[in-house]
Amino acid sequence: MRSINNGAGYFFNDDRCSGGKLDEDDVIACEHRAPGCTSNLMKKSEWKLQGGFCMCCGKPLCLKCYERTKKFGCEGPEVKRFEQAINDDYRRSQNAKVLGI
Repeated sequence: MRSINNGAGYFFNDDRCSGGKLDEDDVIACEHRAPGCTSNLMKKSEWKLQGGFCMCCGKPLCLKCYERTKKFGCEGPEVKRFEQAINDDYRRSQNAKVLGI
């Protein structure tokens, strides 16, 4: 069974020697990566506060991509490939009609 943690990474930053702090968390990726998306990788704790899911493909999204889905719908790579395949098939059938094949 697939989960949100499939393909996730881990963030580890130990800055304690220079007076900082230890920062570690799971990392997930924004799956749509729409134009203007700057959050390709997000810490899971930050994503829980400012992020969302695409209702069409069920993938985690950054806040910008989540807001775009409300206006433009799913822009995930699988959807784009599916739409491209449909458009290619339609174009081929129209060319076959014109050529009388």
